[in-house]
Amino acid sequence: MASCRSNVEKAAFLCCFLVAMWSLTSCARPEEEEEGQEEQRSCHGAFDLYFVLDKSGSVRNHWTEIYSFVESLAEKFISPMLRMSFIVFSSRGTTVMKLTENREAIRRGLDILQYEVPGGDTFMHEGFKRANEQIYHETYGGVRTASVIIALTDGELQDVQFYYAEQEANRARSFGAIVYCVGVKDFNETQLSTIADSIDHVFPVTGGFYALRGTIDSILKKSCIEILAAEPSSVCAGESFQVVVRGNGFYHARNIDQVLCSFKLNDSLTINEKPTLVHDTYLLCPAPVIEDAGQVVFLQVSMNSGLTFISSSVSITSTQCRLPPFPFLSRFLFCGWQSAGLLSSPPQLALLSFLYTDWNHPFHCSPDPLSVAGSGSSVVVLAPLLHSGDQGATATATSGA
Repeated sequence: MASCRSNVEKAAFLCCFLVAMWSLTSCARPEEEEEGQEEQRSCHGAFDLYFVLDKSGSVRNHWTEIYSFVESLAEKFISPMLRMSFIVFSSRGTTVMKLTENREAIRRGLDILQYEVPGGDTFMHEGFKRANEQIYHETYGGVRTASVIIALTDGELQDVQFYYAEQEANRARSFGAIVYCVGVKDFNETQLSTIADSIDHVFPVTGGFYALRGTIDSILKKSCIEILAAEPSSVCAGESFQVVVRGNGFYHARNIDQVLCSFKLNDSLTINEKPTLVHDTYLLCPAPVIEDAGQVVFLQVSMNSGLTFISSSVSITSTQCRLPPFPFLSRFLFCGWQSAGLLSSPPQLALLSFLYTDWNHPFHCSPDPLSVAGSGSSVVVLAPLLHSGDQGATATATSGA
């Protein structure tokens, strides 16, 4: 008996142990999945991205780490509409690769960047100049695409170097660019927070160049501005509506009062609307009435009151939600004629043929579409029930006494 009880206790203990282990494993899975998602994070934003990189003599022994950092970060920006440029600076600035969205060209640009030979002084402003030349050309050439600059440097800038770097960064901002700075090892954080848009736009890497890769996800999260979806994505033509624009990074604007929703109706007409609600991951915006059915309107977002725009392939399509007047009237009459038994004459037969061949919408009439309920009551004619969610209608007329 004691042996039996002992076996039962052992079995119970084993069951409890297995349940506990299963619970721990189950609890760990979401964290593992979340870590996997963290590693897989990417950006779908469509804007112009400039890497402005220090290749002065002080980074001579660390260029491999800088290149590896840039390569890994560049691969995270996956939108086919995003353009990228690589710029290096030392005693002068050099554009290694001009703006391009071509992935093969970007790969070639990375290959060239890999074999740059560091040396010279730290004239950061020369790197910003090369970026500003491209931003100016694009913005005032009619392409009002938003620009993001990620500038990387180590060490502290001399007073004159800092002054000119700040001037060129301010010039980039006047063109609508958002400026971020990555400071490695012995950088001056006060200087970089002045060159960047704010202290929140500075990424300190105090662990040295080997720690650069550990900052990729945080840089991506803060620098990525993307439009992912619109709700609703289909609306009724001719009707007013509001749209929820879902995405990321809408708080990255220097002033959220400058955030705008932009509706590109065609190549020559874009309508901007101020959102009624701004959140980092969504905007609530009034939308313009889309008059024509079948029209596709593409969504953009401006972070600077319409100076430049984040593009996207997200769109809203208008549909015909109401039956046009003539077919509606035809079906209305058809139901009346059916009730009165007047479907044998040529006009009625022609109308019947039109209804079944041209308007391929299944419908039926009320069992008693015409009913008169005595003096002072209403005559009610029920229109046919329409296909695809179209609503029927009721026409009412008051009969005389």
